[in-house]
Amino acid sequence: MAESTPDTEARPEQSVKIEDAGPALKRLIVELPESRIKDKIEESYVTLRDDAVLPGFRRGRAPRRLLEKRFAESIQGDVKNQLLSESYTQAIEDADLDVIGEPDVKDIEKLDVPESGPMSYTVEVEVTPDFELPAFDGLKVTTASAEVTDDDVTKEIEELRERNGSMTVVEDATVSEGDYVESDVTILLGKDAADDAEVAFSQNGAYTLVHGEDKEFKGHVAGILIGDLGKQLTGKKPGDTLSISMDGPDGHENEKIKGAPITIKLALTKVHRLAPADVADLLPRFGMENEDELKERVRTMIEQKNEQTQQAESHKQLTEQLVDGTTLELPEGLKSRQIERALQRERMQMLYQGTSTEEVEAKLAETRTQGEEAAVRQLKTFFVLDKAAKNLEIDVTENEINGRIAMMAMQQQRRPEKLRSEMRNRGELEQLYLSIREQKTLDAILEKATVTEA
Repeated sequence: MAESTPDTEARPEQSVKIEDAGPALKRLIVELPESRIKDKIEESYVTLRDDAVLPGFRRGRAPRRLLEKRFAESIQGDVKNQLLSESYTQAIEDADLDVIGEPDVKDIEKLDVPESGPMSYTVEVEVTPDFELPAFDGLKVTTASAEVTDDDVTKEIEELRERNGSMTVVEDATVSEGDYVESDVTILLGKDAADDAEVAFSQNGAYTLVHGEDKEFKGHVAGILIGDLGKQLTGKKPGDTLSISMDGPDGHENEKIKGAPITIKLALTKVHRLAPADVADLLPRFGMENEDELKERVRTMIEQKNEQTQQAESHKQLTEQLVDGTTLELPEGLKSRQIERALQRERMQMLYQGTSTEEVEAKLAETRTQGEEAAVRQLKTFFVLDKAAKNLEIDVTENEINGRIAMMAMQQQRRPEKLRSEMRNRGELEQLYLSIREQKTLDAILEKATVTEA
């Protein structure tokens, strides 16, 4: 237990007792003296008198007793909220607490501003866990060089042809492997739910890629992985419907879907089939004059991608050792909130490595099935790398963020400013900052670790 006594000349008077309330959870017992309460009440009435317009009185001339009679209840509420906000902020600043969650004021609905005497309240708040990091020079990493073969180049060109191909709606088509099915998707709560069940999610015009045996027929709808979706869609036609009853993934962001019995309904509307672009059509897009030049450019692209993959593998090994070598307890309330953050960071990392949008969504759908254990580990990873970044004084500049967006835009063949705008609207720029900082932190740790080439 600790008690803080702030400088009364510099800060409003209050007393604060701090207790441990659980893993990375602090309980603050705050007491405000009667003088502070009366000062705040007086301040509120002065402000009200200056602004209030009452019949028969000029602005600022209404008598105090009339203001008290008419506005006492609202003044009490305003004073209570102001005192809570100001005293809580002062308390965490005085105690130098690194808060990571919203404060939980106990019995706030029963808390009233007293007519006389002090006012006290209890608030619990999540804080950054306190722990020690493993020694960086004791970490070990094994890397492997990846030689680029002619087959790799040929395969990448085929993928470029598909990525730059054109989609055509096939009338009266029967769905087959490789098709994109357009459908109206509805997720209902409950097993084998009827159409009048509660809707947890709906989307018209959703696209689903039909995978075959090479992908084990796996597919995803609305970010939910379905093990045999390819088999269930194959042979269907526009106008057909498909109903899938299952349990929602434990790692889903939507609390209604998370771990609950759900029924996914697809109403097929169109079948789109991909016509790969000709190699000749790729040349001007890459500024090449002939196929040999394109092959050389593609080889360079693969080498750069392999370097990024190798870097990601080194980072993965470091992260696993850091997390496994660190003991820390996590705040319970953060676990569910961490799931969405973890998915955003994973998306950033894959897009940086040049992973296609379809592969990204498929991987994220698989991640959602991993449940709370994976979310807790990712939360632990965040705290470990955050502390490492602070210890190593790692920061990210605006130029680095713009450079990463430009690289991702080039890989996706999009305009950087358009991509940045979309990321801002989706609230992803903060996650991009964290992703870059984590990579810079791991690069700095890698310089201290022992690296062995296989």
